[in-house]
Amino acid sequence: MSLKIELLSKFENKLLFRTEYKFKVVHEAQGTPSRKVIRENIAKLLNVPADLVVIRSIKTPFGVNESIVEAFVYEEKDKMLKIEPKHILIRNELLKEK
Repeated sequence: MSLKIELLSKFENKLLFRTEYKFKVVHEAQGTPSRKVIRENIAKLLNVPADLVVIRSIKTPFGVNESIVEAFVYEEKDKMLKIEPKHILIRNELLKEK
């Protein structure tokens, strides 16, 4: 699956120890990619470990082959586990569901 990822915005949130990004992800002739695929591609693009990247939301308008993705990149994993809601971590496969 080839994805074209374009950075729309970047915000350093020092209080929450993370950088908040907004991307446009183009996925031609395919459905919306999974959070895992998007997370790995964003981690590779930003040159950070994939386990520090959290996909907060993916919004794809009907009939369009592009999505707006909100992603957070944390400085440390333990900070991420304390700050992010558990259901978001489970969706991103960063935490096991009990």
